[in-house]
This record gives sequence, structure tokens and C-alpha cells, in this order.
Amino acid sequence: MAQKPRPEQPKNFDAEQSRIDRLFRRFSSRPGESGEESEMRKNRRVNRKVAAGGGGGVGSNPSVSFATVRPRDPLFYWRQNNLPFQFDDPAQMAKMRAYCRLLYISHPIVGSCVDIYSKYPLLGLKMSCKDERLTEFYTDHFLSKDGLDYRKFLIDLGREYWTVGEAWPLGTFNEDLGVWDDEELLNPDDVEVQPSPFLREPRFLIRLPQTMRELIRTRQPAWEYEKLVEAYPELTYYADDNALMPVSNILLRQMKFEADTFNKRGVPLLYRAMRSLMQEEMLNAAVDSIADRLYTPLIHAKLGASASDLGTQVPWIPTLDDLADFEEAVDAALAGDFRIIMTHFAVEMESVLGKEDIPDLSPDFERIEGRVLQTFGLSKTMLAGASSGETYAADALNRDLVTQMLTNYQDMVAAHYRERALVVAEAQEHFDYEERGGKRYVKMEEVYEIDEESGEGRIVEQPKLLIPDLKFRTMSLQDEAAQNEFFEALREAGVPISMKTRLHNVAIDFDDEIEKSREEAVELAVQEQETRKAIYVALKDKGLPIPQDLKTDFEPRALDESQDPSQMPTAPLRIPLLGMDPVTSQPTLAPTMQDLQTTPADGGVVEPGSVPEPVDADQGSRPPESDEQREDMPKQSSLSPYAQRPAPNEPTQLFQNHERIRSLANVHKPKVLVPAATDVEEIPVAIQRKEAVGLYQGPRHLGMRRHLKEDTINEELQV
Repeated sequence: MAQKPRPEQPKNFDAEQSRIDRLFRRFSSRPGESGEESEMRKNRRVNRKVAAGGGGGVGSNPSVSFATVRPRDPLFYWRQNNLPFQFDDPAQMAKMRAYCRLLYISHPIVGSCVDIYSKYPLLGLKMSCKDERLTEFYTDHFLSKDGLDYRKFLIDLGREYWTVGEAWPLGTFNEDLGVWDDEELLNPDDVEVQPSPFLREPRFLIRLPQTMRELIRTRQPAWEYEKLVEAYPELTYYADDNALMPVSNILLRQMKFEADTFNKRGVPLLYRAMRSLMQEEMLNAAVDSIADRLYTPLIHAKLGASASDLGTQVPWIPTLDDLADFEEAVDAALAGDFRIIMTHFAVEMESVLGKEDIPDLSPDFERIEGRVLQTFGLSKTMLAGASSGETYAADALNRDLVTQMLTNYQDMVAAHYRERALVVAEAQEHFDYEERGGKRYVKMEEVYEIDEESGEGRIVEQPKLLIPDLKFRTMSLQDEAAQNEFFEALREAGVPISMKTRLHNVAIDFDDEIEKSREEAVELAVQEQETRKAIYVALKDKGLPIPQDLKTDFEPRALDESQDPSQMPTAPLRIPLLGMDPVTSQPTLAPTMQDLQTTPADGGVVEPGSVPEPVDADQGSRPPESDEQREDMPKQSSLSPYAQRPAPNEPTQLFQNHERIRSLANVHKPKVLVPAATDVEEIPVAIQRKEAVGLYQGPRHLGMRRHLKEDTINEELQV
């Protein structure tokens, strides 16, 4: 059998091969390109060049062929779809957060799920403490609208947390009053986190708010700029957009969704549904384009006739005037309500685009909707109820998952409140106590600290702080009616379940209801006796028979001789009549003319009409040096947990006079080195080394309670 001859190589084969080699060397790789992408790009370029040159074997097939390798890198698809996945890149994180905020505003399911997660865990928000005055004080400070208004602020904080994956609350502390002035949320794009290998918490760097940066740049209004520079001159060094300023971790707190354990920033929960949401946008775009073609279809019209159609030897070809007249007739017909075109057989019209119907994409949208709900652990059955063939038992796992997530969120909110309240408690000297023998004694606790001078660790004893606990409604997504029936059945079976437990998740305050019930019982008893007395008086006035029980209760009775005289009611004291009774010593009355004209025993002269100065009652019972020693004694506060309750008509103070804590803070105030204004180049470096400056420095009174003496506090407890 004769061997098939090989195809003849082109004359310029060697030159073409060398040109391909040069292309390989020229386009071998690009910066930031993976190996698979580089290989695919080179293969496509070589195939295109060879096919365009006409080189190759038999026919039009090129002699050089490269197979395009399918990439096996999982991140290749994320890069091609422009999905941000590098959580350490601030630019990608800012883009991701902006898209998540847009989804919350525009997407109905995402917005509803975020609102559920932000508002539902905060139901039944209240405070509880063993001291009612502390409960009233912290409730007024944190929950009232005149205070921090946590009922609204925590909703905003939760919306930021569940939408973009982290929230940054920044508090402003008032050193004079010892309370928080305000608390606001910062944009996560303006915060940078720097982990430290020596500190438990990372360091936070922030950009100044946009309004403050504009004020420093423009210096308008002038009075606001002068006041800012006078109070916080250090802030002028951070007016640039890229300038980052350290802030105290006491003022700024990070609440992040820890989807990535080793990431310093929070990852949005919505990132789990990112691909499904992008597919939904593609489906919406397809539906929009189909609907647009149905609404404005493309009509193809043919005007003219062939010779065979006319039955003649000459075809009819319309002129430009014929085309213009026909176009005008079509426009008039489409613009009118009643559309008709009178023409002949030489016209053919058909719709080119718009023939198709809108496909049924409901299964695709339902699949995406289910994935979005599953991102939050929810399902259609939990939100809309069970339909045919579905049961609530199928969503037991989702219900437990949602309950756990919302319970963890409640714990995080309670921890944030506790950190804020402990700062106030130390400034106001709200110390925990215990009662022994009817007296209160402060509780002490031991803490471990490191001496700033020697660097050695030591154990220090200090008073323990007392703050109310933040209480929420019990997180339970089960059927409350069935749960209440279960509790009542256990109660009837003999299980000792208290009334407070049986009234869980019910908008009833058990203590308030007991107080109201007692007042109502007293009022009913008084009114009942008043009614019986009115009946007795009415029957007696009209001379009618009076029942024996009314006579026993309201008729006067003679005193028995055997009755103890000491138990007899005493006669009321007689009020003396001025001018009618004999003259006696009346020191409380105004001095008479004879008293005013009497010469004092010390030989002084009393001028007529003058009144002697009152003598201090304590002047003769204590030495003069007592006043000097009492100046440094602690003052009783209406807000301390051990102060006596003021009288009903006595005005109470709003804040405690915490001069003692402020004085200790001033004595132990750390020295902060402020760079000289002349050394402009060294100013940014020196300021960046400090923990915080100016307005963003932590409260100075923190840690000062360890300098207080236990015996002094115990003396106050017994006041």
C-alpha cells in the first residue's frame, strides 16, 4: 500500500514560525495575570495570527493549533465576575459595603430581613437592678429621648451591623458631669484597624468627620473654627483626607460580624447571597429587555410588487415619494386611537422583534428568593405560614439557628451597654454593696495591673462597680400560645413555675401589677366602708331600723370598767389662745419692745429696731476646728446606691458631685508631650505615636477608684 504523501509545507513556514516565537516572548505574561489567563490569551492570539496569515495544511485549517485550557483556579470565576473577595483590600471592602447598602435600600427581601434582625431582638428593652434609684438613673440616661436614646440608636447600630458586617459607635464623654453626651456611628470606610501583638484589642485610627475637615480647611464659619482651634488645637494636623488619627478604644468600639476568624474587619452577612443577587439582576435585565421589545416592537414593511405579482412584464418599484407617503400613513395610523391603513396588495408588514412571549421565570426567582432567605436562616414557612404539604416542623432547624444568632446579638449589645455604663459608674461612684445586720458595706474586687514606672505586675484591690443589667425579651420563635399552654399544664401537674416565668414575653410588669393590685384593694375596702357608713347615717336620720352589723361598727359604746385606763383615748391638746391665757415664756414669738431696749450682758448697745443674729445650734456642741475637717468629707449624693431616699418635696440632683474622682484623675493625669508648633515636619510623627489626642482621648477618671479607701466609703454607706 502506497504511503499517503505529506502536505507540502509553505515556502515561508520558517519565517512564520519565528514570528510566532517572537509573539510568545513578547506576550508571555502581564503584571497581575495568573498562569491560566496568560496561557489562554497566548493561545487565542497565536490561533488568530496563524489563521489570518493563511498558513497551514489542507484547506483553511492552520498547521499550528493550541487547545484552550479550561482554568481550574476557583478564584478565576470570582475575578471574571468582578465579585470582591479580597477582604484585606480597603478598596474592595468599600465597594462591597456600598453595594450592600444599596441592596438594603432597594431589595424588598433583604431590607425586610435586616429590619427583622435589627428590631426584633430589642423588644422589651429595660433595665433591672437591686437599687431602684440606679435603675431610674441609667434608664433615664441611656433609654430616654433626652439621653442617649438607645431604643433608636441600637436599631441604627443593628442595621449597620447586619448590612455591612460591622458597626463603629463613637461616644463623647463629659468630664464635668461624668456622663456620656452623645453617641454616633462612624462610616467604616473612615476607620483603619491596626492589630497589635502586645495588646488584646487592636488600635483604631480614624479620619476626622467630613464636616470637621471642611471647617478646618475653609475656616468658615469663623467663630466655629476659632472655638475648635482653641479647645482642640491638635485636630488641625488631621485636616487632610488621608490623615489618620488614633482614638481611644474606650470611646470607639468595633462590633463586627466574624465571618472570617483571621480578618481584622467584619464581613457582611449579605456576601453569602452575593452571587444569587447578581443572578437575580441578570434575570431582571432579561425580563426588562423582553418587555421592552413587546412594548415597542420592530415592524418590517415591504412596499412594491414583482412582475409576476402584477401579471405584467414590468415590476412596480416604489419611488422615494411613494415610500415617504407610506411612512406618513403608518405614523398617522400608529398615533391614532382607531388605526387603519388603506393600501393594496403591494404592501407586506410583519413584526421582526416582539413575537416571543415573556417566559415563565418564576422558578428561577423563587430559587433565588429561597437562597436569600436562607442567608439569614429564614424560610417562607416561617414568614408566610405553612401551605399544603409543608409543616412548621420542617423549619425547626432554621428556627433554632435564627434564635441562636439573635441571642448572640443580644449578648453583644448588652456587652456594649455594659462597657458604656461602667465608665459612668466609676465617674459617679456607683459601688456595689452588701447588707449585713441592717448596714451596707461596699464590695471589693481584685484586679491585676502593671506598674507604669517599674513594669512589674501587682494585684490591686478596688471597689466593685454596680450598674443595672440590660434586659431583653426572651428570644423564642416558637408558637407562644402553645408554650403558654405547656407552662400551665406543668403548673397544674405540680411543677413550681413562678408567675414571672409564666408571664414571659408578655407586656406586663409583675412588680407594677402587684403594686397596682394592692392600691386597688385598699381603695375598694375604703369605698366599701364609706358606703356602709353612709347607709348607717341615712337610716338613723330617717328613723328606720338599722341592721345589727352597722350598729356594731358605727354606734358609740360605753367603756367597760374592766378596760385598762391606759388604753383609753386621750383628750385632744388644748390650743393656747393669744391674749386670753396667762403670760408664759414664749421663745418662738418675736421679741417685745422691752426685750429690744434691754442692754446685753456684754455691755453692748442694741439699737432700737435691730434683731439679734441667730445662734448656730451646733456652735456650742463642737470645737471650731470641726468645720475645717468636715470640708474634705465626702458629700452625700442622691444617686449613690447607699444614699438615703430624699423626701417627696425635696428636689433631687440629676448627677452626683464627683469632685473626688476628678481630683484623683487630675493628680494621676498622664503627661502628654505636645510637639512644638515650629517643628512642622516632626509634628505628624510625634502625634501618631500617641494613643489619642484632644476630643478623642479616653476619660481620665478610669482606674482612679483603686485610690479610694475602703473605710471612707464604708462610712458613707452608713450615712
